[in-house]
Amino acid sequence: TQWNQEGMTFLIIEHNMDVIMSLCDRVWVVAEGRNLAVGTPIEIQRNPQVLEAYLGQ
Repeated sequence: TQWNQEGMTFLIIEHNMDVIMSLCDRVWVVAEGRNLAVGTPIEIQRNPQVLEAYLGQ
C-alpha cells in the first residue's frame, strides 16, 4: 500500500473483523489481555488458537 511505501504504520483497534481483514497487512489478536496470534489476515483466519478463543470448539 501507499502507507507501506512511505514507511507508515497504523494501530487500529477494532472488533469488526471484516474491517480488519480488508485494511490490514498484519494482524495482532489479543484475547483476555494476552497476545494470542500475529500474522497475515489469512493466517489469522486459519489459526487454531484464534478459532478456539473466538468461536469455541
